[in-house]
Amino acid sequence: MISRFVEKYLPTRIRPRILLFGFLCGFLAASFASVGVGAIINRRAEIAETTWIGPVIARVYEEISRMPLERRLLSVGNFNRSDAVQFALVKVHELNDAPPLDNYFLLNTNSQYGPNPRIYLDLLDRNPRQKILKSDYPPEDLTAKLTFLVSAIARHDSRAMLYIPFANGERLVVASPKYWQARITEVQWLLICLAGMAFSGVLYAVGTRALLRPFKVLSENSNELNTLNIKSIWPEEAKGVAYRLSTEQKEKAEVLDERTRMLTAISHDLRTPATRLRLRAEYIEDESLRNKILSDLDLMLGMTRDAIDFLKGGLEREEEEYFEIVSLVQSICDDFSDVGMPVTFLPIQYPTLRTTGTVFSSHEKSVPLDGMLKGNMKGRPKALQRAITNLVANAVKYGFQAKVSLTIEPSRVLIEVMDKGPGIPEDEMENVLKPFYRLEKSRNRETGGSGLGLSIVNSVIQTHNGHFDLINLPVQGLNATVDIPRSIEMI
Repeated sequence: MISRFVEKYLPTRIRPRILLFGFLCGFLAASFASVGVGAIINRRAEIAETTWIGPVIARVYEEISRMPLERRLLSVGNFNRSDAVQFALVKVHELNDAPPLDNYFLLNTNSQYGPNPRIYLDLLDRNPRQKILKSDYPPEDLTAKLTFLVSAIARHDSRAMLYIPFANGERLVVASPKYWQARITEVQWLLICLAGMAFSGVLYAVGTRALLRPFKVLSENSNELNTLNIKSIWPEEAKGVAYRLSTEQKEKAEVLDERTRMLTAISHDLRTPATRLRLRAEYIEDESLRNKILSDLDLMLGMTRDAIDFLKGGLEREEEEYFEIVSLVQSICDDFSDVGMPVTFLPIQYPTLRTTGTVFSSHEKSVPLDGMLKGNMKGRPKALQRAITNLVANAVKYGFQAKVSLTIEPSRVLIEVMDKGPGIPEDEMENVLKPFYRLEKSRNRETGGSGLGLSIVNSVIQTHNGHFDLINLPVQGLNATVDIPRSIEMI
């Protein structure tokens, strides 16, 4: 339902969507601000409006005080002004049931009775501010005094009642349901306004991130666009990028397939004349010349085979499976050792769990995890075997020996192949990973190889989402490091 709404009403391009969403969030923030400011202005207007109640209370008090005692109770209700101001009278015989005046807040202490009686305040929702309790302004005028008080009481945003005692002990009770009521204070309205504006800002940030999420999905899945689910609510720019990337990947794959087919066909076609040349070379009486011709034939076919193997890679064709990395690395080292190559497989390294002291004991303990971790992992064993074989072969060929170490951790496998050769110049570290690049410029296969060994290793490790590094040792030699992530085993 949401997707249909987005497709029907929202713009199709990302820029109008962001502008529209920004306008809506700005409108929401302005609404919060206008509501808060309007409420504060309305509250202050009501407080200012209460000033007319003060003269009414003073006049009612003066008139009731001049009435005979028997008429006061009958006449007090006639002075009510709807819910703006209401009056009630507590008779002397009812005082026993009413709370004493000492329970309320005394607002003036300058007089007892008469024209300037004492005034008591009862706030039902909160305590009064100290300013209103200490103020005696103006002490000589009851009307001015009450005009000041009614506004000050309204600022408390609480239900309130005034008690004004007469000389005979009766009390005039004054209430104002309209003005003296529990309301949201100015500070609360200000906090609501700020919270609403902050919410609008956060909403804009989250919404903009959601609008831009298709581009993040494309960047994270740029290599798997064929299986990526492109939603119809995506903006046109994201759909266009996905289409162009997918088209480029298909074209690239077609070019690689065509080149591979071409080289495969060339290799296949070369085998027949090469076989004939090999047979004819056998009739050459000069043994030295015959050996050179056969060597050139092997060189030509080997170079063609290496190029095809690199282009095919074999990585995409091989399915991932679970295998044991320890057996794989050890078998490679054993194969080299069996033919007399100086290859050494070092003891396997496992992490160690170190426990610290507790409140009960300060003893520290180290627990090796070699009995808990296994070398099982998921990947492409044939491709890894080929990559590690290339590293060991290079170490033996150019570094005179190979020492292979294997470190198994819960989240990764670390393979290091160290030799005692001259190493690689620092400015050539990136170049040696390029296809067909050789440090030895003579193009002699016996001394420089085809220049594909490290390129194949790098491709295999990248396919396993790992890291391949070449590090020159401090004194002499090269350390080829393969770091491959693996899932944590269930122990």
